[in-house]
Amino acid sequence: MRLSKEKLDSFCKIRDKSGSRFYEFSTSWWALFFFFGTVTGCVIWNEFIPYQNLKFDPYPFNGLRTVLALIGAIQAPLLLLYSRKSNEYRKNLLEQDLELEKKIFKKIEFMEMEMKQNHSLYLKELKHVAKLTKKVSGKRKGASIKNIPIHENKDFIAAEQTQREILQPKKSENSENISA
Repeated sequence: MRLSKEKLDSFCKIRDKSGSRFYEFSTSWWALFFFFGTVTGCVIWNEFIPYQNLKFDPYPFNGLRTVLALIGAIQAPLLLLYSRKSNEYRKNLLEQDLELEKKIFKKIEFMEMEMKQNHSLYLKELKHVAKLTKKVSGKRKGASIKNIPIHENKDFIAAEQTQREILQPKKSENSENISA
């Protein structure tokens, strides 16, 4: 009898879920209290009960030792197996975090480069404006503004004109939205 891939996958999922639940319980404080309470209860029951026929494991507590050894023999490999799985899961999470950090670092570097370029462009524009203001303030007494050489920074003027053209339709759209 062969199992289909879907059934095998569903069995594996059930096994993993039950194993991880057992791992979570076995490594919790509740499990420690449960086993401690069980052992204490068995010892107290077998030592202090007044009726001999109700004692199920007399003083050397061989039955209790056998049960605890059996639980330990079953529990130890399962704990090791699921701790290894949790380590693999953590490793995958760390790898994903590393990839994400690399992408974020690249974006930050790109943004820094753009900021430096924009800053240098801004400084050039400020220098050009400072030159123009000096020329205008120096020739203000009798000269006209037509004498200022505009051809010095044609790129700056062209950029301003394209920005005005881009902004112009937005202003008309806004005025249409307000009137409607």
